Amino acid sequence: MKSFFRKPVFLTATLAAMWVALLLLVLLQFRWTNELSEAHQQRLEATLTASSESFRADFQADLSAVCRSVQNISPEDPPTLPLSPIPFRLYYLDLQSDALTLWNRNSDRFEPQPWPDAWSQLRPELNQAADDLAAASSRRWFNRPWLASSSLPLFFRATSSTDSLDAEPSANRLQGFLLIELDLPALASRYFQPRNDRSFAASGLESRTLVSFLETPVFDSQPSATRSPGKVQGLDLLTPSPSSPRFNLRPLAEESPWHLRVEHRAGSLDTAVAALRFRNLATGLGVSSVLLAGIVFLILTLRRAEQLSKLQTSFVAGFSHELRTPVTAVCMMAENMRDGLTTNPDDVKRYGQLMLDQGHRLRSRIEDILAFAAGRNLTLDLKPLPLAEVIASVLAEEATLLKGFEIETSIAATLPPVLADLPSLKSVLINLISNSAKYARSGAYIGIQASESAPGFVSLTISDHGPGIAPADLPFVLEPFFRGKDARTSGVPGSGLGLHLVQSRVEAMGGTLRLESKPGQGTAITLQLRSKPA
Repeated sequence: MKSFFRKPVFLTATLAAMWVALLLLVLLQFRWTNELSEAHQQRLEATLTASSESFRADFQADLSAVCRSVQNISPEDPPTLPLSPIPFRLYYLDLQSDALTLWNRNSDRFEPQPWPDAWSQLRPELNQAADDLAAASSRRWFNRPWLASSSLPLFFRATSSTDSLDAEPSANRLQGFLLIELDLPALASRYFQPRNDRSFAASGLESRTLVSFLETPVFDSQPSATRSPGKVQGLDLLTPSPSSPRFNLRPLAEESPWHLRVEHRAGSLDTAVAALRFRNLATGLGVSSVLLAGIVFLILTLRRAEQLSKLQTSFVAGFSHELRTPVTAVCMMAENMRDGLTTNPDDVKRYGQLMLDQGHRLRSRIEDILAFAAGRNLTLDLKPLPLAEVIASVLAEEATLLKGFEIETSIAATLPPVLADLPSLKSVLINLISNSAKYARSGAYIGIQASESAPGFVSLTISDHGPGIAPADLPFVLEPFFRGKDARTSGVPGSGLGLHLVQSRVEAMGGTLRLESKPGQGTAITLQLRSKPA
């Protein structure tokens, strides 16, 4: 049962199931994000609407308080002007004398004031109001509202000799107008500054409040923000608020010049909600991607660990075979000598030499595996060595393995000695020649060429006419424990460590290794070894 869970099919199916689950989670997240975004948009709309309504109610309440505080002031007997949260200037226009007076707070009286040049459009509005009140009833006179100018930040109300519901219409004779002019710069700096009791301050982190008069901003909670082009649209501040039913102030024209716009700081709510949706989806997809990458990495790590375990098992079996061969040869020759089968001094000497060579070979293999297992650099004794003699010695040692092979050697006569460690160089040559013999037996050919490739270097190439290495396996053959598919199916024993150790020893001697192979044509391994300077 445990082996089933380790099979690649199960791991692939698990990965596919996890991927499908992640896709479902992403789809569900997209759906839930849309629902949350819609709910967030509705909440923002409700918040901004409530904030606007609350601010309009506060603004109208303050304006009403100002208007009520001054509407009973008489130019003949004016009382002290009360303090107001809204900065303003109070004028009185006497229609009989056409005299304009300004209230002086220091003297508490109206003082003559020339007609401002900016008030040129105000006279038609006053004449229109006078005409409307000419035939008004006593009730309409009594309840007459304050009127907002369409051209100036100004409110005015008609005055008469009497303000009584019981008075005759003829008694309500128009005498003049009280005029309240709002100081826009002072209004922006004193009244519209965000305070804790202002409705728009509560949503200031998300909203932008813009109060305008005739498209001119009076207050902007975010003046650095880009304004929308065109006419400012929004809530009419002079439309009676449900929370201020006694608001007695009306615009003179159909369209009020006072507007309030409260919008999200990102612009439209659609833009803000779309940005929020994008951030949520990006975050969710990022988390899902990281989770998927973790799953893939975990599965690949498990498969890599399983492959490494198999390679290590194969290495132990192959290396045991390589150790068993020289041990068997030494034991066989020792038994022959013990049993007296070899008594000729020359044969005894030859046996002794063969046993010594096999011992060196065994020691070299043990040192290789110990060096690889310890992960340490090889410590070599580099000396000038005659490459031709070393090659001849290796071919003599491997004569049994090379029986039946065509050995072609081409070694330059003027080849300089190479700087190498003798045991390591012999181990490299034995490994390469034995590999050619084991895997290229069908070609029965081994070529050995050596020449001086460049100043200070000797090139040694060992080639064969064997089956070659598959292109897919070629980049990995120098890795430890790696054996190509053809090598595994050929039945030739091996550990997958030989070429890796060859490369390590050649590089430790200051050389390089280059491998070339074509399927069906054979393999050629070229070593660049350092030579002794002339």
